Amino acid sequence: MKPLNSVLALGALALVIAGGFHYWPESSEPAAMQAPNGSTPSRAAATSAAEPTQSGDQRVVELAVKYLELYGDTITEPATQARLYNERRNLLARYPDSGDELFQSAITTAFPELADSIFALLAKLDLYNRWLDNHELRLQGLPDMERYAELWQQREAIFGPLASQIWAEEQNPVEAKSDQFQQTLARLDQANQMPLTELAHQLQTTADELYGADLARQLAGSGATGHALFSMDSVQQQLASLPADKRQQAINALRRQIGYSEEAVRQLAEEDQRREEKWQKGKAYMAERRALENRLNGDQLEAALTDLRQEHFGFSAPTIEREEEEGFFRFERERRYGLN
Repeated sequence: MKPLNSVLALGALALVIAGGFHYWPESSEPAAMQAPNGSTPSRAAATSAAEPTQSGDQRVVELAVKYLELYGDTITEPATQARLYNERRNLLARYPDSGDELFQSAITTAFPELADSIFALLAKLDLYNRWLDNHELRLQGLPDMERYAELWQQREAIFGPLASQIWAEEQNPVEAKSDQFQQTLARLDQANQMPLTELAHQLQTTADELYGADLARQLAGSGATGHALFSMDSVQQQLASLPADKRQQAINALRRQIGYSEEAVRQLAEEDQRREEKWQKGKAYMAERRALENRLNGDQLEAALTDLRQEHFGFSAPTIEREEEEGFFRFERERRYGLN
């Protein structure tokens, strides 16, 4: 699928409209449902309240394995950590008295080095959803663009640069509401000879003209302008032609040009590096996989592939195996620099 079509395909995602502001990761529940009240307790509190029953311990292990399989491959990414919000909510609904304790114990077991940052992010999501509860009626009365800008102002106030990563796939009014903006994207998408800085300049200028400089800056901070920029074929072709170090420098410069803060540029560059390492690991895995397929078959091949997945992906190996059984090979996807 062409990058421009990828941008247009965001129409299948939930637009931030009246009554749909809450963060329900991978969920279709109506916005009237309330997020759990109160901040997430500390790990120390969870530990002190733990009940060392066999059934409780067994549930913790089962949950930890589930979370590792579902989220382990990308758990360092804020968007993945945020999806655990829904897991905690489901546990609290099922086990009102012990759900929070079970969740914290399972997360600490599954991701001991990241547990504190996960709990901190979920506490911020609690804060954000309480703000939404307190302002929902007023937000419903605002025009789409004003509501979108205010939502992003609050998200950035609570989450800082992480906001653009947590809500990276959310459709935004820049892409959803403007035929003129789509026409600009279509033209720039094919402008393969135009320098990267000029592509970014024309995209930013269009946003400024359509929405005003202040709102355009807010949209840039939300990641909307960056997503549109890095979705274009013309940008991706030029980035792909650069050596890795020069490519990252170019990506950083483009983000600065369209209004990202230095802190956001730094954090996103770190995320780019993690993605690069995963892609390189995946490239090595696929090469070894093809070599095995050329010389083995049947049960020998399946056993060798199981060992190879375990060697490269550890706890995520079962997830990779299920994907491959369904015909999906994640490292054969098109690489989109600055996005995946």
